[in-house]
Amino acid sequence: MIALFAVAVAVVSGQEVPNAPASPQESPAAPVPAAPVPAAPVPAAPVTPVIEPPEELTGGALVAFTRNEYLEVLAKEGIPASRGCWLYGDYLNDIPFVTDPVSCAQACSLDEKCFHWNFKFMVKRCDLKAYNGGVNQDIGDWITGDAARYDAWTF
Repeated sequence: MIALFAVAVAVVSGQEVPNAPASPQESPAAPVPAAPVPAAPVPAAPVTPVIEPPEELTGGALVAFTRNEYLEVLAKEGIPASRGCWLYGDYLNDIPFVTDPVSCAQACSLDEKCFHWNFKFMVKRCDLKAYNGGVNQDIGDWITGDAARYDAWTF
């Protein structure tokens, strides 16, 4: 360290730098950098935008319009989904930063413990579900779907 400082001072002051004596040991090899940790996949936003509902729609008509728009987007993305909610089998509820059903379905696909997903579209809530439970299609303000792995487990 002192020798390095002396060389730096000599260079700055314009003096000639003497040859450094040979090191008795070879310097150790540079450490091998660790492999980069891959980033967690982030579900993509829907390719097809959802049409804003007409201002005059309220109540059940607004819910039906919004549900149908989202179901159409899911169909265009090739994601099977339907009206309703998967009951029981709670796994992860209210997934942060998931604000559309396409991203909700993709989040379920990327998680090996997820077999079903629910999206409450009026408040943009995504829940992931385990294998057990069942679907209730009478619930109109939710959209639900199954991960592809669910079909593989069904007998």
